[in-house]
Amino acid sequence: MDREKFRIAFFIGNMESSGGTERVLSVIANGLSERGHHVYIMSLKGKGSVFFPVSDAIKFYWLEKEVPKAGIIKKIQSLAVFLNHENIDFLVDVDIILCFYSLFLKRFTPQVHWISWEHFNFYYHFKKNQFLRSIARRLVGRYSECLIVLSEEDKAYYKERLNLRCRIIRIYNPNPYEDKAPKQEGEPIIFAAGRLTRVKGFDLLIKSWKLLEDRYPEWKVLVAGEGADRKKLEKEIETSGIRRFFLVGNTDRIEEYYKKAELFVLPSRDEGFGMVLLEAMAFSLPAVGYSCKAGPREIIEDGENGFLVVPGEIETFARKMESLMQDEHKRRKMGEKARKSTRRFCREQILDEWDQLLQDMISRQE
Repeated sequence: MDREKFRIAFFIGNMESSGGTERVLSVIANGLSERGHHVYIMSLKGKGSVFFPVSDAIKFYWLEKEVPKAGIIKKIQSLAVFLNHENIDFLVDVDIILCFYSLFLKRFTPQVHWISWEHFNFYYHFKKNQFLRSIARRLVGRYSECLIVLSEEDKAYYKERLNLRCRIIRIYNPNPYEDKAPKQEGEPIIFAAGRLTRVKGFDLLIKSWKLLEDRYPEWKVLVAGEGADRKKLEKEIETSGIRRFFLVGNTDRIEEYYKKAELFVLPSRDEGFGMVLLEAMAFSLPAVGYSCKAGPREIIEDGENGFLVVPGEIETFARKMESLMQDEHKRRKMGEKARKSTRRFCREQILDEWDQLLQDMISRQE
């Protein structure tokens, strides 16, 4: 059955960034565009370059470029003009904090359906704007038409702890690396990736690796990503005395690291979903991760395709890493299960769920 085609505007803080949120948006936007929808990306910050590939069919609106140095009222007016001019059907906030714009945009664009897409877990603690985000969640629940969350656990949290009027649905992030061949022999590399910030737990990984390094001289740890804690982590590496723990910076060829590595680790204190975890498992990498809220617990099946460790248990984390480092057969067996387990996150299935949501919202209106 042919589905109706819509005009969809995704609203994001900065599409020039290289984080997981921007990566997921690029995959979803490209996929919906391929299906015939008219897709737009509105970015508060940035002036025209993107880190992840985006189809030429997708139209950008860079607010910082169009109305430089504008106040919030001027920005809202500019966005409203754009939405009306392009006859947008759906406005999707790619961060619930953007509801402070969208709430007012609705007054100028009443025909637009408003969806909020949450990329952080319910209990994630923000260093900045924690109070504003708690307000944003309640505003979204009261005034938006739909809230998308990334895990069943988060869906339950929202339903139980907030009296929301809007519809809450779970749509997983898609696996951008599908149908990869079974793992070929790699190198003795433990790989991790993410922003170099406290929440990603690379300081914990340094401590775990310190317990192992001297016994495994052929192994090394590579961490891809950049962030505010780089100098702090470099200092911790130096102070700890470890020699084979490397911060390799941002990369646009992360798949090469997945292919080379033998083991993936996710030492995060918190995760909304764990996109890099899903990607690594698609390359047949078994994973060791902390069982933090909320996404990793829905991706890693403990003892099957990886190991889950109680948050903060550094020695246990090291033991689980070691059990895989010592046993190639176990790595291959768990890695193959990891690859197969990512099929439920295939891009086409996730796009089907997006399509169904959009169709349902139009049907409810009628």
